Amino acid sequence: MLKMISNNKFFVVALVATIVTAGMSFGNLPTPSPPQGVQVINGVTFNFSDYPFVPHESLALFNYLDTIVSSKYQGYGEWEGWYAENYHGLHHYVLAFMDYTVSAMFEATSGYRTDYYREFAYDLIKRMNTTEEEWGENSIEYKEWTHPEYNYVDYYYPNNASDPNAVYVGGWRGPANIMWTGHYALMQALYERNFNTGEFIDELSWFIKDWNLSLLTDRHGNSKEGGLWGVGLIPCEPYIVFVQCNSIPILTTALYDNMMGTNYMPMWDYGLNFINTVMQDQYGLFMDGYYVDRPTSIYYNTERLPDTIPGPAQSLYAKDGRCKVSSYCNGWALAFLEYIQENETIHDYPIFLQHFKKDISPDMAYIIDTYNNPTGFGTFDILGTLFTMHLANQRGDYALRNRLVNFLYSSYNKIWSSDGRRMYYDTLSIEPFMQPVLAFGHIWATNPVTIKDLGDARPAEFWNYPYISSADDDNIWVYQAQWDPNKSAFILNIRVDRTATLTFSNFDATPTAYFGGTVLTQLTQAADGYTLTLSPGQYNLVIM
Repeated sequence: MLKMISNNKFFVVALVATIVTAGMSFGNLPTPSPPQGVQVINGVTFNFSDYPFVPHESLALFNYLDTIVSSKYQGYGEWEGWYAENYHGLHHYVLAFMDYTVSAMFEATSGYRTDYYREFAYDLIKRMNTTEEEWGENSIEYKEWTHPEYNYVDYYYPNNASDPNAVYVGGWRGPANIMWTGHYALMQALYERNFNTGEFIDELSWFIKDWNLSLLTDRHGNSKEGGLWGVGLIPCEPYIVFVQCNSIPILTTALYDNMMGTNYMPMWDYGLNFINTVMQDQYGLFMDGYYVDRPTSIYYNTERLPDTIPGPAQSLYAKDGRCKVSSYCNGWALAFLEYIQENETIHDYPIFLQHFKKDISPDMAYIIDTYNNPTGFGTFDILGTLFTMHLANQRGDYALRNRLVNFLYSSYNKIWSSDGRRMYYDTLSIEPFMQPVLAFGHIWATNPVTIKDLGDARPAEFWNYPYISSADDDNIWVYQAQWDPNKSAFILNIRVDRTATLTFSNFDATPTAYFGGTVLTQLTQAADGYTLTLSPGQYNLVIM
């Protein structure tokens, strides 16, 4: 899927050169951190450092991403600012992981739920679901599924349409396209977790039930151990099973059960055992690919095929029959599966670093693509580093997280908009398509909430907590926004650039805003809640 960029020798050479020679430029100087303090109100202590905090630069990066995602700027099948004209098969991954990133960011400020955030998540889902019928070659359906290089259109399992026992599994909505259906469903599940609209529940439920059919039956109505493909997992890029791709629907199912009170997770028991036993390399880490049948596309290098099928994908670098193994597979899968099998991730994490981490200096390191090719450097080393930044952050390994961030980001200037609202990392001289990826990648690596934290459903009473339902979003920076149910107080750390009004819903009586431990003002009652108008400045507020 990254064939074109992987073969771009200028990209690889230029990136290595800039990393080796990089220094801190003026544009890379850190922005001041918004203040956090301690306030005592009516004998109750509020320490702002006890609550999740989103840095200023993360919000500036989000504001930049909004300009290329949101429908107020361009249609769902338009890609201005993505620099992806020459790529296919990549767009949906960028959309999906951008969604996971912002879902975690939204959770960090769970009391700030205006249309600014909700519509961004909604627009990502709509972009993910663009069809050929409406958007032609600009659609995700074409770029990821029916492009001539893939041609994943009309096929059966087994690969014989005349076989009376064959099951039609073509089409980009599955049941053999978990690399799209899994991501699309998780995006929907996270949207409902964050905003509770109910809009996507029916479609999400359809995917859950369809996976259930594939994993527990032969799709002819008969129970079958290991499901249709015999491994308890669902292939993509037919017919290859990937741990990382299946980690997405596994987490989706766990979240769905938690939100809906259902019990679909047992459908993954066989598959989880398969990835933890069969799909293992010599060190007990996840292999990257297992063929349940011959692939239907001409895209794949036949050197990866095992001697017998079913069997593991083969390494292109080690000619002794070793399986294909990659850092991006393990970094991704260990992070997304930690919610389901925490002990497995805890156990594998140091082993993974032992074989994939490469030190450059005391403050820089990166993750190699595969220990089967330890001296090479290319796109998959970058991907492995990106996924491991989030995994390290999730594991609380902040020292390594920071070293990986330094490796990827210290080379690039930060470009701020003239109004100071938006920022991105300038990658245009090396690889423009990295620009949006590095933008959400930085939030992904440094956010206080990680993907593991999103597996739990919010408690039912959460939806009755006070929250910011509307605001002059273009005038504010919301670093902390959370209702503390134990202290019956709303925590708000906010910077106001221009006079702004915020509306709060779910307060059952007139609230009072405290600033520095003393009364600032009472909120004003309005038809849709209570409003608070703030002049330009920095505020650490407790609203009770």
